[in-house]
Formats: sequence, structure tokens, C-alpha cells
Amino acid sequence: MKNEKVIKTTLGFLGFQLTLVNMYSNKKNKVNGLGNLVKINDRVIHTIDSGSDDSKYTVILDAGLSCCSIDWYYIQPKVSEFSKVISFDRAGYGWSSSVKGKYTSENVVEDLIKVLEELNAKPPYVLVGHSFGGLNMRLFASKYPEKVAALILIDSVHEKRYLSSEWDEERTNIHKKNLRLFRLGYITSSLGIPRLLKQPVGRKRLPEPYQKYINYIGYNSKTFEAVYKEFFYSEESASQLKDSKPLNKELPITVLSSNNNDVSWVEHQNILSNLTNNTIQIKTDHGHSIHLENPEIVIDTIKEVINELDKNKFLLS
Repeated sequence: MKNEKVIKTTLGFLGFQLTLVNMYSNKKNKVNGLGNLVKINDRVIHTIDSGSDDSKYTVILDAGLSCCSIDWYYIQPKVSEFSKVISFDRAGYGWSSSVKGKYTSENVVEDLIKVLEELNAKPPYVLVGHSFGGLNMRLFASKYPEKVAALILIDSVHEKRYLSSEWDEERTNIHKKNLRLFRLGYITSSLGIPRLLKQPVGRKRLPEPYQKYINYIGYNSKTFEAVYKEFFYSEESASQLKDSKPLNKELPITVLSSNNNDVSWVEHQNILSNLTNNTIQIKTDHGHSIHLENPEIVIDTIKEVINELDKNKFLLS
């Protein structure tokens, strides 16, 4: 990504006036985060920590690629009524600091474990991941099985989706097209071109006051860098999960699947539904963003999972 950074810097210099206008727009639209900044190493991770510290379980929410903690604007307060809940912005997203060099799922997991330690968020954890976030949460469960009580995957990607060895020509072309779009957004972000085209990173139709947050963080240059970097290194992230230790065969997993009828997507959801001996799949009539289209089904699933854990008197090994 060094070449892209050079191009971005050069364009920012040549289009200095546009850069100034974009900087002014960012300053004008600036809003503070919904949660707190947790310092780890030489940077900060934005987290929203809610619910009672006396809860037996801590629910961790990880959004999909291009999305952040705001994705859980409705779900988190509801789940907080019966459990401690933590959502967070991966590096570069939302109000979190960006990082130099590559950033993969393994980096996300290592950041998250440090954040949880800083917050004194004690296990057991119920991990909830949407789309690309599901990839991260599965890797977390693999690396820290002794801390994880259950896993909920919301139309999660399977690692095969990002492994080029698994692609046909159509999938290869789609990947290349998406990579070009993310790259273009990144190198033109300082000039404010995505803002002119009304193409922020993240959601476009959230209810107020949440959309105003996207209108700020969604046009930040570091956010475009984050999504481009995450997609650029997605194959490495997928390989990390592919090579990770298998999950505990008794780990409770719930797979919430969308109505996507694409053959490979259905195949991947079926694979996910057989990750452990204790995995169930719930097929829905919703699109990819189930947690936004029907948040109640996600809330109910989290509540049922926790109730089932209590019923079985879950204990960390």
C-alpha cells in the first residue's frame, strides 16, 4: 500500500484547495464518539461499554466490513438490559486511531483482548459478529477458547470467500472491482471526492441522530484507509482463520443466515452451521444486514443463548 499512500499524498498536495475545503467540512461536522477511548499501546480504540458489571456474561459486538459500533445503535441498549455489552471500532474506523502497516483479523483479536483487559471486562464472553466481524470473532474463539461461552454469527462470511484459491472467474472479477473502488476511495479521500459523490464509508440511512455520526466519521480519510486496508489484507485474515485451531466441538454457536440465494453463499452458511456439534442455524427472510432489518431477532437470539448457558450452568474450563 506504499504506492497508494504516495499517490494520495501527491493528489492532496496538487489539490490543496480541495484538501482545505474537506478539512473544513470534517471540522464543521465533527461529533464526539458515543463511548470512550481506550488506550492500548500508542493509540486508542473507541468502545461503547454498557450494562451491569455484575452480569455473568459479557456480550461482544463486532460489525461488518466498512461498519463500526454505530451499527449496534438499537441492539446494544436492549441487550444491556440483561447483560454487559461492549461494541468497538476496529482500528481506523469510527473514533479509533489508525495503524501503520497491515491490519488483519489477528490484529483485531489482539487489540480486542487488550481492550477487554483495560475495561476489566471479565469472561465468559458471548461473541457476536456480523459479516466480516464473524471472521474476527471466530478467530478470537479459536485463540482464547477458555474465555468464550458462545458464538453468534450474523450472516457471517466464511474464510473461503476471501481465499483466492477458492474463486472462479466471476468471483475474481468481483474482488478486483471492489478492491479498485476501495482503493479509489482511499486515494481521493483527502480531496473530499467521496463527500462530493455522497459515498461515505458505512451506512447511509440510519435514523437520526446516528446518521450525523456517519456524516462525520464516514468521510474521514483514516476511515477510507481502514476499509481499504481491511479488504486489501482480507485473504491474509482468511488464511489466519483457516490455519487456526478448531473450535471446541461443544461450543454453542448460532448462525443467523440471510435470504441470499447465491450458491457459494448458501454453501458457506451450511459449512458454518456445522462448525461444532452444538451449532444451530436460523434461516431468515432478511437481507445481509439482519441486525438492522430485524434487530429483535438478534436481541432474542442473544437472550436465548444466555438463558441456555444459565440453564446448562456454564462454567469456564
